[in-house]
Amino acid sequence: MALPFASIRGESALRFDVGTLRLHFFGATLWMGELFPLLLGTLTLLFAFLIVTLVWGRVWCGYSCPQTLLADLTRPLVLERARKRRRPLRLALAWALVAGVAALFSAATLWYFVPPQAFLARLLGGELGSVLSGSWIVLGLTLFLDLGFVRGSFCATTCPYAKFQGVLFDANTLVVAYDPRRDDECIDCLACVRVCPTGIDIRDGLQAACIHCAECVDACLPIMARRSRPTLVSYSFGEPGTARRRLRPAVVALCAATAVAAAGTVAAAVEMERASLELNAALSSQYQPRRADDGRVVNAYAVALENRGRRRLQVNLSLDAGGREAQVRPAELTLAPGEHRALTLVATVRGGRAGVGSAALVASAAGLAPLRARVALVVPEEP
Repeated sequence: MALPFASIRGESALRFDVGTLRLHFFGATLWMGELFPLLLGTLTLLFAFLIVTLVWGRVWCGYSCPQTLLADLTRPLVLERARKRRRPLRLALAWALVAGVAALFSAATLWYFVPPQAFLARLLGGELGSVLSGSWIVLGLTLFLDLGFVRGSFCATTCPYAKFQGVLFDANTLVVAYDPRRDDECIDCLACVRVCPTGIDIRDGLQAACIHCAECVDACLPIMARRSRPTLVSYSFGEPGTARRRLRPAVVALCAATAVAAAGTVAAAVEMERASLELNAALSSQYQPRRADDGRVVNAYAVALENRGRRRLQVNLSLDAGGREAQVRPAELTLAPGEHRALTLVATVRGGRAGVGSAALVASAAGLAPLRARVALVVPEEP
């Protein structure tokens, strides 16, 4: 929640800005055309995530997944529902907690796309707008229904990652497991079943619905402690009592894939050529080429300029018409950092043979190499 508020070089530490289609990533700014290194970085995280799952099982589900964490935050609702005699005030406060968590965390999701300071300022001023307010309502309502009614059932029935993990597990993956060798010590108190957020019985063996939250471990521990025995449910690499094998072919293969993807990410980021000024130009479809009274040829171009740097640029524009005298309007303009400017440029060229030729629109700024965009130069027939 705090990450979008963190500022590095004047921008959020991590945010995809919808308005400008730029990704702010810990001090770096990536434009839409520069996201290839991000793809490789995503593959690196994916492979690393698979390693974590293969070795440590569902540690993500039990300790890091937002679904699990937000369910923990709103546990008072579950506890109040479980009471034989419900107290209306406590139940209302529990629902208010769910509503507050849903509103806050749905807003935090939007802060990864809209600057949080601007979001809060517009909210306080009553100027949030239909898109932002609509998105907030939809996200908040979805999260409210999830935390109020679905909760752990989502992990047991819907979450694709929970289903996918079963494919990644092997005989040496870390699991939360009941020790069947000590089955005669179980007193059938059902404490482990009552606390399970997904409603399973850990004594039935490994199950896809288990999220490894270890609630069953905590429930069994004090009961067995009264009998001076260790808990019947515990963390184990594989089935309890089996020998652990640390280095397996799948672990080695995933480590190698992660290393290759990480090296590719670094290489792509280093080799990526980046221009602080972007130029695109084409013959305008709104203005037909014509001849002026003095015989000069007039062409209009649709030009798009983008300042991808962090300093203001004074940009000079000109047209290279193959040695012929040419003038353009406007001949210069100023671009603020991050500014995108679309304009119509009018070029006047000393006449030549009728037909379609080629020219180059040139944009230059102090400290930058000139940019050239090939454009058509149309010379109409003389009247």
